[in-house]
Amino acid sequence: MNISTTTSGVSRRGLVKGGLGLGAAAGLGSLGLSSCSNEGRGGAELGDNASVTRPDYIPFEGVTLDLEGDDEKGISGAMLNYPEDPKSVFDGTPGDGQDIGFFVPTNTPAPPGPDSNAFWQGFDEHLGSKTSISVVPTGDFADRFNTTIAGDRLPDIFSFFPGDVPSLPSMLAERAADLTALLSGGAVADYPFLANVPPKAWDACIYGGKIYSVPVPRGVVQTSVLFARQDLLESEGLEIDASSLESFIDSCKELTGGNRWALPHVPLGFLRQMFQVPNGWSGDADGLTSANEHEGQVDALEAARRIVEEGLIHPDSFTVDQPKRKTWVANGTTPLIFDTMSAWPDFGNFALPDGFRLEVVEPHLAEGGEVAPVHMGPSTHNITSISKKSEDRAAALLDVLNYIAAPFGTAEQLFLAYGDEGVHHELDGTNPVLTEKGRNELQLSQKYMAQGPWVHFNAKDSEVSQAQYDASMELGPTATINPVEGLFSETQSRKGRQIGTALADLETDILQGRKPVSAWADAVTTWKKGGGDEMRDEYQQALAEKADD
Repeated sequence: MNISTTTSGVSRRGLVKGGLGLGAAAGLGSLGLSSCSNEGRGGAELGDNASVTRPDYIPFEGVTLDLEGDDEKGISGAMLNYPEDPKSVFDGTPGDGQDIGFFVPTNTPAPPGPDSNAFWQGFDEHLGSKTSISVVPTGDFADRFNTTIAGDRLPDIFSFFPGDVPSLPSMLAERAADLTALLSGGAVADYPFLANVPPKAWDACIYGGKIYSVPVPRGVVQTSVLFARQDLLESEGLEIDASSLESFIDSCKELTGGNRWALPHVPLGFLRQMFQVPNGWSGDADGLTSANEHEGQVDALEAARRIVEEGLIHPDSFTVDQPKRKTWVANGTTPLIFDTMSAWPDFGNFALPDGFRLEVVEPHLAEGGEVAPVHMGPSTHNITSISKKSEDRAAALLDVLNYIAAPFGTAEQLFLAYGDEGVHHELDGTNPVLTEKGRNELQLSQKYMAQGPWVHFNAKDSEVSQAQYDASMELGPTATINPVEGLFSETQSRKGRQIGTALADLETDILQGRKPVSAWADAVTTWKKGGGDEMRDEYQQALAEKADD
């Protein structure tokens, strides 16, 4: 990994080339409220999940990656150039030819409708079905999804974040098709591209002793990190020094002035890493502690409040979404951004200056010294279920999701990610480079319906692919893992979003100066009494049960 050496001026220590990610939870928000969280199995009223046979893992071997990943560590492989003459791996069209409705989240601007969207029309042609796709911004998704459930309006296929759904096992039992017989063990071989999904990702899909969903896998690429517009900084002779909190704030001051601010939002997750706040929870079955209770929380909030007070973030930070913040990064208004490793492809949807380059800024301990571990992202970004009303079509709809999960480097994945040559992309050698039409039309959120293992790839610059891979290999092995990932708490499912929202609202009040940092302690006490302690107990029970399996 290209960690820069120390030079004169602001230190380059701690810079790593890398990419940016989806960022559904990359802005402000309580650690108990990550919409990308997949706090999963075990706990009350669940049935025997241990008796469920997970889908067999059958890796796809049709495309050899240039740089191999490590599925056990959640580290993705990389391809430096797209394979020449990608082969089709699917015969005919999937499914049953009937219309299909989708409900999916998005982190990009809404695409044109089907009547004026050539890609959407091609998507329907490839599926052999006419589709209706409801694409909902992640900031509004939880409310829209729960309203859709309450109105009994879920379409055939719906994707969602498990942490957004109160009493999730009950909802799935009532509204989702039971996919166990179709996916358990060797049965998944009928859907080879779903069988290609790394095994750990399936833990987010099993509730009440049944498989109700298919996962969209991630891992280290879902890890949130701080990125710098390194091309812009180098052109001005500036660099970022994050070797301590004071050095980082000094660097942000150097980047701020005129119509430019260092940051598009407060990088609270980055600051929490500097103060060694745990990744969600810390401990084991004998004793768990929520990150909300960690002493570093107050220090991180103090530092975050200082960043706001000193005018180092964009003045509209609290009123815009992550895509808008990415626009500011693309046009140089804010050279830094805190987002997930998987966000780099999203920047392909923005007008980028020549030479645009991002690098990862590693957090160091706030007082200075060693590098602070980043928080490993969850193995699963979101999950996708089939409506119980469509249960008689479940096998056919799984075939559709299997098609959408086509592996990187296949003709199917080339179309799903880049559309048609000459329309949505042009070839640069063997690499598909999106056209303006492609950037506008491709955003149907198909990558949140289903997806194979993530592969680092940048069609415009193989050095970016290499850098993303290097950053993943460097950061992944030392990243801290949430010990309750893959476990379920009934209390978290019923109350987690509500009590987490209260903490998130307090964070915003603190950062904007409406409440003192000292208010955090009382709020955490309220959070614990309101359900946090019950969540802890249920997670501890689930950890103990998992150890006994």
